[in-house]
Amino acid sequence: MISTNDLVNANFLEHPFLMYPDTRFFFPHFTEQRKVIEIAYGFMSNNNDPQKNLGVIAGPVGAGKTMLALKLASSVHANLDQGITHGIYMKTNTITEPRHFLMTVIDALGLPSSRSNANRLESIFDHLADTPQGLLLVLDGPPVDQDYLFEMLTWSVENNKKIKTLIFLQDLYETTTNLGDLNEFLGLYHPFRAPSVQEIANMLYSRCKMAGHPDPLSLLDENEILNIASNSHASLTNALIQASQYLEELLEEKKSKLTIMDI
Repeated sequence: MISTNDLVNANFLEHPFLMYPDTRFFFPHFTEQRKVIEIAYGFMSNNNDPQKNLGVIAGPVGAGKTMLALKLASSVHANLDQGITHGIYMKTNTITEPRHFLMTVIDALGLPSSRSNANRLESIFDHLADTPQGLLLVLDGPPVDQDYLFEMLTWSVENNKKIKTLIFLQDLYETTTNLGDLNEFLGLYHPFRAPSVQEIANMLYSRCKMAGHPDPLSLLDENEILNIASNSHASLTNALIQASQYLEELLEEKKSKLTIMDI
């Protein structure tokens, strides 16, 4: 286990290889992820067909879907017709009941709580109808309950696409068949590939820089970083786990080699 003191002594301000629940270490140089962001921005700004207000982004396991979802939800989206779009990120495997979905939206918009789902929906619709604000729902995983999302997208069709939804799914055969009736709103389906070995290696190096280290290659072996990237099998999650283990071993070895002067 790497301690804060170990990190500071190694010139890090924080652990470079942890999977944080935010975008502090977002790496903008994955070619496929840049395409996803560009395409998603285009989808969010397109109001031509009000019926098509649902987009699906599909990628393999460990390819960075969660980081992309967080990045898109946290970005400020301005539209000349609708003003600012408010992004809400949801990890769907944490939403165990339909009311949790609506309560998350209510809380994010700063609306008073309600006791019934019908009142919650009405409160959301009234708020969006009375303000120039739009709503972007970013779901990390398949929607747990489709009924309320269907109602929200139906309302959006009649209200200038004020509610848009992006769903990030694992890239499986016939991914969109799991959407059921939501398919009628589908205006975007974009699969993306996993990053290359070189891109993963560059990401690991950049995370060290973002974590405060002035010269990562003075600590990390370049060939070892490339080996980790290669052995990750194109999974960013695997690469971070392996890199974290490698860093822990390096720091333990460094502590065991303390000289009398260091002590």
